[in-house]
Amino acid sequence: MSGTVASPKPKDDPFSPWRFAKSEASKAVVKEALKDVQRYEEHHGLRKRIRRPHDRETFELTVEAILCDLMHHTLRQRPNAIYVTRSNAVLRRRNRYRPRVYGKTFPDVLDKLATPVLGWIVQEVGDGDGRQGARRTVIRPGKRLLERMADQGVTFWDLGFACLAEPIILKSEKVGFWDEAQLIDYSDTEETGRFRREMRDINDWLRTADLDYGTFRGDIGPIPDTSERALRRIFTRGDFNCGGRLFGGFWQGMSKGDRFDRLVIDSETIVELDYAQMGPRQLYGMAGAVPEMDDLYAIPGFEEHRKGIKIVFSAMVFRDEPLSRMPRGAVGRFRKGTRIGDITEAIMCCHPAIADLFFKGAGHYVQFQESEIMVDILLSLKSHGIVALPVHDAILVAASNEDAARHVMVDVFARHVGLPGLVEASSTP
Repeated sequence: MSGTVASPKPKDDPFSPWRFAKSEASKAVVKEALKDVQRYEEHHGLRKRIRRPHDRETFELTVEAILCDLMHHTLRQRPNAIYVTRSNAVLRRRNRYRPRVYGKTFPDVLDKLATPVLGWIVQEVGDGDGRQGARRTVIRPGKRLLERMADQGVTFWDLGFACLAEPIILKSEKVGFWDEAQLIDYSDTEETGRFRREMRDINDWLRTADLDYGTFRGDIGPIPDTSERALRRIFTRGDFNCGGRLFGGFWQGMSKGDRFDRLVIDSETIVELDYAQMGPRQLYGMAGAVPEMDDLYAIPGFEEHRKGIKIVFSAMVFRDEPLSRMPRGAVGRFRKGTRIGDITEAIMCCHPAIADLFFKGAGHYVQFQESEIMVDILLSLKSHGIVALPVHDAILVAASNEDAARHVMVDVFARHVGLPGLVEASSTP
């Protein structure tokens, strides 16, 4: 037998309930599917009375969302499936996150579209939500859908995306390794109102931005949809002072190489501007101290293991108790036999001014400050007419805007942290 290792199975994508048919071509596909399902119901006597107007509208929106997301998935040339939920605990619970199409009749609509005689979708019913090895329910485009897409010549431009999802998300704290943070249905405050207004301003600006993605002849890999630009802030630990990073936007799922090779802003190549040593400098700002070292990761005795030091340093900031073993990603980055206690002690001895902030979970609050800095940067650049795409603590801008964006980043960091920001630029992977 050969020693080749099979490629890992690509992860399935979550169902996006916000897509709709915006052209005659895509509307024709959805209209035909609706007629098929209704004829199927009538033929098999599955409905005793006609749907009420509100229920009929929900039914039509659900069919449209399912088919449009599968058409979008197909156009992106994704090799995987889309996972959905059939859980009554999710579908029957109303909250600020649940879209209208994710209601109690959602599984019934899936089952009818997947009926072999109709063949609009292919459904594999799972037995859980993906945790502890449980299989999620997944769907794929059926033969009928693929044929009708081809007949109508459906493209990305025939599909719309309604930016109705809640942009401010609060998640609970994870209890264990297999635990999945749950969405918390919070009450709005003046603070969450500010967060939402800021995100709407940013998303409105990005929606009209001049962004493009280059494709090459013979491309067979997944293609991003450049209309997917809506960002959301995800707060963690059930606390609006924790996390808050920005997620979403087609560019965040691209590899660094593809961003530099293919992404175009305002018809220009891009530059990535990234904060150097951001987390450690934020900690010094929180402690009201000024670092004495130029490189805060250059720990005496471990100068040749800077990448490993960064990983351990981050773990020390996020953990609530001392490390008893090497954190994930650090194994193999130090000399054989090096003890984790020796590394953490060396880091603390080298940074006495912030030693009290280690093993206190301060990283979650550092991450919140980082997210506030990023939002401030994006809004400041918007006021200057500059498009910037966030990637956690970095931004992507058109090459001609490098100097202006750098100035804003340095200024915003100093305003939030109390120390000058160190910004590095790169235009290649």
